[in-house]
Amino acid sequence: MKHLKNRHLFRMYEYIQPFINYSIPNEEALYGNKVLVVAPHQDDEAIGCAGTVIKHAKSGGHVEIVFCSHDTSERMKEAEKAASIMYSQKNHYMQFPLRSLSYNRDFEKSLVSVINKVKPDVVFLPFLFDKHDDHRAISKALINIKKKIDLNFMVYSYSVWSPLNPNCLFDISNEWELKKQAIECYKTQIATRDYVKIAQGLNQYWGEIKSPGMQYAETFFMATVQEYISLSKKVFG
Repeated sequence: MKHLKNRHLFRMYEYIQPFINYSIPNEEALYGNKVLVVAPHQDDEAIGCAGTVIKHAKSGGHVEIVFCSHDTSERMKEAEKAASIMYSQKNHYMQFPLRSLSYNRDFEKSLVSVINKVKPDVVFLPFLFDKHDDHRAISKALINIKKKIDLNFMVYSYSVWSPLNPNCLFDISNEWELKKQAIECYKTQIATRDYVKIAQGLNQYWGEIKSPGMQYAETFFMATVQEYISLSKKVFG
């Protein structure tokens, strides 16, 4: 089993290698105005991409967030506060049970509905190899969704449960405090695991790697939706 997992991991790196830059570019802006953030769970959006989303909104960009699963009413309230800090102009709540998204046709239909409503230029979603079934389910869903509707947006995939090999980077030094506040809204989650510390350490690492003195940076694996779906097909079969 371990050998099988390693084989898939090596194959994944082989597929994404052409997209990887040895010197990760510091991006000034996203490719488009209307942003949809796909969060499998309430807190993924804050941990994975809050700094860049806040930066985009501060420059006049449009932001909406879709929360795919539902945990508790308390966590729902936390999500509303975090989304407000991220300048989300509209939140979408699917309310599927936890760990129920993978190969879920009803979830795919709901995601199609949200995409049709928002018509995003940019979609943030968990990286296709992030170590959580619900996170990988988003990439799997796109494969089937592509068969039903025309998709035309840039994908910025983020990491939560495992690091990724990025090909773009955003300086979020000026946005870190707001990102920190967004994560801190999730008191039910940080009570058991220090997500602020995790995000801070990762964002500080990438900032210093990119440019000594850069305080915080978020990184993403960026691709067109067609490229991203093609990669997902190769990884998931």
